[in-house]
Amino acid sequence: MQRVLYQRLVSLNSLLIISLLSLSFYASVSFADEGFPGRKSYPQVQTLSLEQLYEKIANDEVIVVDVRSEYEYQTLKILNAINIPVGKKSFPGKLKELRATTTKDIVFYCNGRSCYKSYKAGSKAINYNVKNCYSYDAGVFEWALAYPEQSALLGKTPIVKDSVISKDEFKSRQLSPKEFEEKALAENGIIYDVRDIEQRRGSSGLFMFRDKNVDLDNTKKLEKIILNAVANDSTLYFYDQKGKQVRWLQYTLESHDLKNYYFMKGGVGAYYKMLRQEQAN
Repeated sequence: MQRVLYQRLVSLNSLLIISLLSLSFYASVSFADEGFPGRKSYPQVQTLSLEQLYEKIANDEVIVVDVRSEYEYQTLKILNAINIPVGKKSFPGKLKELRATTTKDIVFYCNGRSCYKSYKAGSKAINYNVKNCYSYDAGVFEWALAYPEQSALLGKTPIVKDSVISKDEFKSRQLSPKEFEEKALAENGIIYDVRDIEQRRGSSGLFMFRDKNVDLDNTKKLEKIILNAVANDSTLYFYDQKGKQVRWLQYTLESHDLKNYYFMKGGVGAYYKMLRQEQAN
């Protein structure tokens, strides 16, 4: 218990908590949302259904663009999609370059119905006057389950539907922020902050002097970490910004047959929400 309190005192400061207040909303978004909440926030973005996209691909009428990170793209993607991450500064320029090479419709996609990246890409396309762009907002998971022959998992196609990690399998590896903190520190676990550079900018890790950083796009370093953990039967603890990036990491961990690993449910946002609630009490 003393170790937990010490880590909190070292890592917690009021300015950081205030800057992360907005994350609590995003951390509460569920993978199980059955609607399309982003459509209300981005009414200007035209959308395509699962079936409409399949028909357009079959008729060679579209260029499909995965707007997620390279790591997510390399893990599970729509077959023949190209990767232009919407979060990078190069997105507008690359989108304009793509439009200059084709008159076909451009369709953006991301993870699923609660992921807003495809909407953000569509909105940016409008702002930069790139015509005939759409969002396929049901996401890559629904696509992979519906059309495994038009999907690629870890570079292999067609994919086996059973190889798509279920929500229950993902949840079985999640710990609440409190459980994560107590278990990782009590067992002297190896903790990794897998947020990208931009997400870590201006903030420290949650467990200063204990957690390490690894960018998910740094596949060589990540593989070395996993193989070392397998060889030494170590337990690895991972956290990200919102508890969603780690879902993709699970494919890599499982492919290396790592037995002992956990994720922080809700990520950094949920951790600071927990601290605020404890302070309020």
